[in-house]
Amino acid sequence: MIYQTSVFEVLDSTSDALKKLARSNAPEGTVVIAREQSAGKGRLGRSWASPRGGAWFSLLLRPPIAVERAGCTSILIAVSLARALRERWGIPVGVKWPNDLYIENKKLGGILIELSSQAHKIEWLIAGIGVNVNNEIPRETRVPATSLARELGRSVSLEEFFDVALEAIVRDYERFLTEGFEFARRQWQELSILGVGEHVVVCSPPTLGEGLGERSQVLGLSESGKLIVRTAEGLRELTGEEVTLKV
Repeated sequence: MIYQTSVFEVLDSTSDALKKLARSNAPEGTVVIAREQSAGKGRLGRSWASPRGGAWFSLLLRPPIAVERAGCTSILIAVSLARALRERWGIPVGVKWPNDLYIENKKLGGILIELSSQAHKIEWLIAGIGVNVNNEIPRETRVPATSLARELGRSVSLEEFFDVALEAIVRDYERFLTEGFEFARRQWQELSILGVGEHVVVCSPPTLGEGLGERSQVLGLSESGKLIVRTAEGLRELTGEEVTLKV
């Protein structure tokens, strides 16, 4: 797959802009980049601060997979980015299911998957990606946050970042299409900040921020990218749309 980028000074949302292109039959590999987003968004309807200096971009994919396996793409991209940033800049980036990049206990970025499907097949899938690179971190964030520049003690070329990130994603996506999800699942086990056997609190959206939820034990990932946990009632497979986790 060959990716082609379009760069804008300001957009409401790179994913919203790319949806319009996807509906007009834009090819797989189309990338929309914004130097700034005025209405960036995260999972569960949360807003995502997107000032200048960060990497705010969306990638159009058309994977020939069932919609039930769409969660694989979020894991795949998170793992791909974490490995690429580790290799290029030597920083210990980890992944938190389903879609976040962390350095130790600080959030570096995230991935939001949106898609259109028909007859259980994906027509198009957009991976909206936000990574703090050189941008200022908001004073008040839901979880502690950091940036590449803060961790490295110097600024990072955004052009270099996009080259490293997109080449890694495309390489692993093509591998996923030929080999399946197993290699990404193994890499997730190595990079996940949620270790197998670790206990987490599973919260459904209505209870977010209220300190409520069900204590569960992490067992691993399913073949479709769902998180397998053991609860008091037995085994459960979680999707990112249903829950959030507190470590």
